Amino acid sequence: MANLFDKAKATGATKKVEKHEVVNMPQFTKTLKSISEIDIEIAELQAKREILDSEIREAGKDAMINLYTAKKTFPGTLKCVAGEGSFQFISSDKYIKLDADRYNELKGTFGAELVEEKTRYFFNNEILEKYQNVISDLIQNCKKIEQADKDNLLESETSYSIKKGTINNLAKLAGDFKTTIGNLVSEIRPVFMVKITK
Repeated sequence: MANLFDKAKATGATKKVEKHEVVNMPQFTKTLKSISEIDIEIAELQAKREILDSEIREAGKDAMINLYTAKKTFPGTLKCVAGEGSFQFISSDKYIKLDADRYNELKGTFGAELVEEKTRYFFNNEILEKYQNVISDLIQNCKKIEQADKDNLLESETSYSIKKGTINNLAKLAGDFKTTIGNLVSEIRPVFMVKITK
C-alpha cells in the first residue's frame, strides 16, 4: 500500500515562492482598491463601446452598399448624421488576410481578377553563410555545394490577398459575376473604420 504522505506530496500543488522583496504599504489599500474598480469599469465600458461601434459600423456598411448599388460607383467615405451627432464611415482598400484555401475558393468563384498571390523568395541565411566564399560561383552546375543544400538554399513565403482597387470596382465585378455588391462585400471583407466627428 502506498504511503499517504508520498501520495499527497506527488499530487499536491507546489507552494509559490515569492521571488521579490516584500514591502508593506498599508496606506495604499484604498488606492489599489480604487484602481481595481476603475479597471473593471474601463473593461465594461470598452465592451459596451465595442457593441455600439459594431452597431454603427454595420449600419454604415449597409448604407455604403445601398449607395454603391444605386449609383454604381464607389461612394468613398460617408458622413453619417444622427441628430446632433455624426460619424464618418470609411471603406478602405484593405482586406482581411486570406489563407490558401480561401484564396482558391475566391479565385474559383470570381476568377483571378479579384485575388492575387505573391511569393517572396529569400535565402536561407545559415546555408548562405556556410558558403559565403563560393556564393559568386553558385550556379546550377556548381560542384562545391551539395545538392541537398542547393535544394534548401532558397526559401519562399507566399501570401494571398484581395487585389488593390477592388473596392472601387465592385459595381462592375457584381455585374460580371452576376451577384450583388453586398454579396461581394461579404466575400472580400474590406476593412471599415468609424470616426466620430461630433
